[in-house]
Amino acid sequence: MYRDVKLWLQRATECRNPLILAQAFNYDLNRLALLQACVDLQSRDSKKLLMEIEDDTDFIGEVQSKLSKYTHYSPRAVDFMLFGRSGSVFFNEVTLYVIVRALKPKIMVETGGTPGKSTAFILRAMDRNQCGHLYTIDLPPGNVDNTHLKPTESYHEFMPSGALSGWVVPQYLRERHTQLIGTSREHLPSLLERLGHVDVFLHDSDHSYENMTWEFEVAYSALDKGGLLLSDDVLANDSFSDFCISQGLTCRHVYNLGAARSNIC
Repeated sequence: MYRDVKLWLQRATECRNPLILAQAFNYDLNRLALLQACVDLQSRDSKKLLMEIEDDTDFIGEVQSKLSKYTHYSPRAVDFMLFGRSGSVFFNEVTLYVIVRALKPKIMVETGGTPGKSTAFILRAMDRNQCGHLYTIDLPPGNVDNTHLKPTESYHEFMPSGALSGWVVPQYLRERHTQLIGTSREHLPSLLERLGHVDVFLHDSDHSYENMTWEFEVAYSALDKGGLLLSDDVLANDSFSDFCISQGLTCRHVYNLGAARSNIC
């Protein structure tokens, strides 16, 4: 309880709008509900893992340092707090960390990922679990020639000159990571056939209705019973909710991150 109060006092010093803080607090409650429904985590256990990653100063510091070096991002306490449509830097990534820490998946597949924030948090969770391997399929954008990005450019959509997809991932986490460069249509079917099954799938590539639905259909058939189907940007269209309805799945989402458990036997 004391740690919760201290955390919110720290955030309040940077975000002094009480309405925004109240909204962010509501998002935190919604996240706890998602974790309980989809990962069977009680609130106390979820909070423990949330604190674990937020207190991982070496890891967080390295990711923050890379983002600061090549973009106009500046670290703030509110990086972990979701508020309004502006979102935050690490809210979804921290949620993914808790999911992976709790489920301890042996095989996880994600599509998309530039610059690798989600990848980094997933791999850090696997590192702490001492089990699991992540396969990432990503079609990175063109290189950026200038050292620092223009203020109008997003660190999520561009990369430093000469960098590869996943450029914020710390080197020591890469042994549990396999990266395939190309589109999901090029690599996903053959990868899933080779793996045989997956425990968790995360969509974060092309957010068109057609592509999202296609990825869900292909990935869902490879999910083990009780496996987790995850999608970023579920507010982009109705593909995630439509797919879950078609499969009789109960889906949850916090802001733009959706989750549903597989019923496949």
